[in-house]
Formats: sequence, C-alpha cells, structure tokens
Amino acid sequence: MKLIITCFLICWTGLVCAQNLVVPTLHSSSDSLTMYLDGQKEEFNGINKLGRQFDYSFVVQKDSSVFALVSKSDSISVMLRPKKNTEFKIVRESTGDTVTCAFTIQKLVKPASFTEKYKTENEGKTLIEVPEVYELINIIFALTDYGKTGAIKKGTNYYKIVTDHFMPYNRDAAVKAADSLLKFSPQFFYLHLKMDSYAYVFSGNKIINGGVYDRIAPGEKNELEYYIPLLEKFAEKSGFRAFYKKNLNYYSSLKKDFRDNINTAGMKSWLEKQFPTTKYSAVKVIFSPLVGWNQSASRFEDNGFTEAQAHVNYPFINNEDKKLPADVLKGQRMMIAFTEINHAYLNPEAEKYNKAIGDALNDLSKWITSGKPSSGYDNSLVCFEEYMNYGLVALYYSDIFDKKTFISLNMTIEKNMVDFRGFQRFREFNQELLRLYKNRKTGQTVADLYPAVIEWASK
Repeated sequence: MKLIITCFLICWTGLVCAQNLVVPTLHSSSDSLTMYLDGQKEEFNGINKLGRQFDYSFVVQKDSSVFALVSKSDSISVMLRPKKNTEFKIVRESTGDTVTCAFTIQKLVKPASFTEKYKTENEGKTLIEVPEVYELINIIFALTDYGKTGAIKKGTNYYKIVTDHFMPYNRDAAVKAADSLLKFSPQFFYLHLKMDSYAYVFSGNKIINGGVYDRIAPGEKNELEYYIPLLEKFAEKSGFRAFYKKNLNYYSSLKKDFRDNINTAGMKSWLEKQFPTTKYSAVKVIFSPLVGWNQSASRFEDNGFTEAQAHVNYPFINNEDKKLPADVLKGQRMMIAFTEINHAYLNPEAEKYNKAIGDALNDLSKWITSGKPSSGYDNSLVCFEEYMNYGLVALYYSDIFDKKTFISLNMTIEKNMVDFRGFQRFREFNQELLRLYKNRKTGQTVADLYPAVIEWASK
C-alpha cells in the first residue's frame, strides 16, 4: 500500500472537529517520530518545524485505519475514519510548546470519470478556458506573500483591477491558509492548489465538484478539497462571482486571441501525425491572466476517452514584442502552449525507452548545470523529455514558418535553453534532431527517430 501524506500548516481551528473524549497526547524530545498506518512504518520528521496546528490526510483503500505514533519515551494509537478529523497533541519538549494535530483518511478514487454525455460533448475538441474557481484561487494567490513573486503576472490593467477590488480581503482566512501553505512548500502547493481547482464549479454560492475530475495535479488526492469552505466564504464576502461576471468579456477576448493566434488545434494535428500511437479525444488549454510563469500538464484516460490538459500562462504582448516581425512574435507566443501540449505525446514515447535513456544520459553533469533551472531535471528520463520538448518546438517551427523566421526563432530557443536554463548540450542535440528529421525516410515520424536520437546521446 502506497502511503500518501499531505501536510497542512494552518493557523485556524474552525475546521477541526471537536471531540468530547480526552485528547491523546504524545511527549517528544526529538525532531523525529515513527508512525504506523495499519502497521506500515514511516518516519515523521521535522516535528520542531511544525506550526501550532498541523493536519494530515492519508489516502487509503479502507473504511478505517489504525494510526500509531511513537517517540523515544511515549506512544499513542488512534482510529482514523473518512471525513472525520481525529485530534491528538504532540508536546515538544525541546521547544516547550504543543502542536495540535487533526488526522483523517480518504478513499483512493480514479482521477477522472468520463460519462457518455461528456464524451459526446467533448470528442475531437480543442478547448480554451478561463474557469471560474480557477480564477478564484489565482486571485487568492495574488493576495499572499507568494503573490509578490513572478508567479503572478503584474503590470496589466487586470492585475490592478484585481488588487483594487480584493486587497481589502487580504487578511481573510482563505488567504491566510494559502499563504501558510505556499510558505511551507511553494512549488508543491502552488501547482496542486491551482490545478486541482479545475475540478470544482460554482453552484450558487457553493463550490461543488463538477462531477468529472477528482483531482488534476499529480498525486492521489485533491489538495484543495479541505479548503473549499474557506474559498466559499471568501468568494461570498468579497463579491467574487459578480467580479468574475463583470470581467467575462475580458476573459472571452483572451480566449479568442488564443484560438486565433496560438492555433492549438494545429499543434494537436501535427503532434498526432508525428506520434501516431498517441491520440487524445480532447485537448484543453487552461489559464488565468494572473499566472506569471508557471506551466504544467496532465493527461487522463477513462471509459474509452483520453484527454490532455495544458495549464499555462497567457502570452501577453509587451512593447518590445511589438517591434518583432509578425511571424517571429507569433512563434514566441505559441511556444508556451506547445511546450505543455507536446508533453502529452513525447513523454509516453520516451517512457518506452526508459532504460536506454538512462544509459545514454547516465552522467547528467554533462547535460544540466548546477545553479540553473536545468538542475531541477535531475533524472535521466525527465531530462531527456525536456530536451525533446524544445527540440519538438524547433521541428514544428521548421514545418510551419519560412526559413528566415525559423532561423530567428531557433536561435532564440537554443540560446535560452543553453545560456539561461543551463541545458549544456541542447544546441548540438537540437541540430542532430533537426538533421534526423530533415533526412527522415518517407513515412517516418518523430516517434520513429527516438532510437537514433538516444543512440546519438549515448556517444
């Protein structure tokens, strides 16, 4: 049984169910405890870094679980049940205070359920969306300390409208919750809270699951579910739904521009031609005008229906962009969406060659650079996929743009990948991939070139 632990650092107690029984209490003199869930042993580290309120949610396949926690001198054991918080306390002798914990469990369910109705409505479509609850969580992000970083797109009139309207609510419980989570693990919770919000829709003033997705981000639970009551209260107090409705024309204009100038349908067509064994019934591009630089992707399969999602930032045009030739600007704006959509195609193909890729890229110090963005791709398969990611951009652009435009775009891609992101061998990798693609045999696809690319990488 795989144990998934979701850690919540929160500073309120309103969501914790009170119990009339004596609260079990564990004394600990160290920063590490041992815990058991139905007999499965795990380490519980970092006790002294916890806030005064700490919640765990375990994903299991049972209706109840026995949880035990053991210190050097003490132990407790409690029963956990779904949708019920079991409270206990940890007395930290080294810091002289007490942590109140609330643990629960939830059943493991599949990420998405595609009904016949959903399949009929979405088959063959490429959809561009600015969803309502998705926009709500991004507005909440904008009010946190994390919102001061480049994760939030500033400098737009929309950002000013958002902050003017919602800044009076920046001390709301929902904002405090998001702020504490983003401070505890910014990359994890930004990704999961944002993506998982797509599972929800408004029904009046209530936020409910839309009936299609349990979760969107990687993992085995929806990280936002616990905080839905706080989001509902924030939305009602701040007048969010009226704000969203007032700005629908703006959202629609962004979606129209995306459809007209980014051409995600064309991307899907090209990718399906180059990866003929990978097909998607529908492709969705999901964004908020508040997203600054974060992109991510998900893919789902259920009931004979497959769906790829790209969660991206909107490609705004600044004054410098306006000086570029029209096709160069078009290519630069297309890159954001293409580099996420293509993961749904290139990744499954790369996974077929996992061992060969591991052997070819066994010394990652030659492929990535410490201290630069590439250092996060510290796995052979993931590193290869990112090389192929932007290599595919070059191949696609070589097909759809004239030679002069392609040369300009390709130089920008190579410079960014090598000089800024630190993928040391991307320039030569890209040139080899372009050579193989240009000289491919009749009927060969990009997928057919993987063995040759991996062989070149092994030299």
